[in-house]
Amino acid sequence: MVDRRGLAATMLAGLLFGTSVPVIKLGLSFVPPNTFVTLRFLFASALIVFLLQGRGWMQRGLFRSRKIWIIGFINAFGYVLQFQGQLITSSSNAALIISTAALMIPVLSLAYVHEKMGMRKITGVLLGFIGITLLVTRGQAVNLGSSELLGDFLILGTAVTIALVFVLSKDLVEKKGGRPVTGGIILVTAMLLLPTVAFDLGSSTNLAPIAVFYVVFLAVFATVGAYYFFMKGLESVSPTISSIILPIEVVVAVTLSVTIFGDPFNLYSGTGAFLIIAGIILVSSAT
Repeated sequence: MVDRRGLAATMLAGLLFGTSVPVIKLGLSFVPPNTFVTLRFLFASALIVFLLQGRGWMQRGLFRSRKIWIIGFINAFGYVLQFQGQLITSSSNAALIISTAALMIPVLSLAYVHEKMGMRKITGVLLGFIGITLLVTRGQAVNLGSSELLGDFLILGTAVTIALVFVLSKDLVEKKGGRPVTGGIILVTAMLLLPTVAFDLGSSTNLAPIAVFYVVFLAVFATVGAYYFFMKGLESVSPTISSIILPIEVVVAVTLSVTIFGDPFNLYSGTGAFLIIAGIILVSSAT
C-alpha cells in the first residue's frame, strides 16, 4: 500500500520543480544570467547553513571528498548553461529539453556502472529523442545560425549535466544519505558559481522587489523546498513511485510557460512534447 503522505510529498516536489523554468525566464528580464543563478544558490546555501544544518542537510566531512567537488562543478556548469540558454530560447522548449535528463540517465548508467537497459527503457529513450528533434525543428529546416537553436543546445547540455550529477552522486547518496549530499551539492555549487558573476560586470542589473522575489522563490521553493519534499517522499515510497515527479514537473513547467509567455506550439512541437513525456514515463516506470 502506497503511503499517502509520501505520495503527496513527491507530487508537491514535482509541482515545485516545475515552477523553476518559467520563473527563471521571468527573472532574466531583471538580472543577468550568471548573477541570477549565483544569487539563487547563495540564498539556498544560507537556508541550509542557518536553518537546515541541524536536520541533516550538512555534513562537514563530505567536503573533503573529491567527488562532491566534481559533482558540484558539473552542476554549476549545467546551471550556467541553463540560465544562458533561457535567455535565447522559449521557456517551454527549455522545460521539455531539460526533462530529457531522465532519458539520458539510463544511457549514462549503462556506460558508467554497466546497468542493463530493458526494452521499455530503450523505447522510452528513442521516443524522447525523436520528440526533441520534432520540438526543436517544429517540422522546418534547421537554421544553424538561429539564436533559439543555440539556446536549445545549451539547454540540452544542461540535461546532460543533470543526468551526470544523478549518476555520479548515486554512490554518495547510498553511503551518506540524500539530505547531506543534496546540501553538499548546493553549497559547493554556490561556491563554484561565484567567479562567474565577473562575466556580468558590464551588464545591467535591476534588483527591483519583483526580481528579489524571483531569486527568493527559486531558492526557497524550487531548490531547497523541492528537494526537501522529494527526499521526504523517498523515505516512504519506492523510487519507481517517486519517478512520477518527472512527468508532473514537465507538465507544470510547459503549462505555465505557454500560459505566461504564449510560447508557440504547432503539430510538430506538440507531437514532440507528447513523445518526450511518453518517453519519460516509460523510462521512469521501468524496473
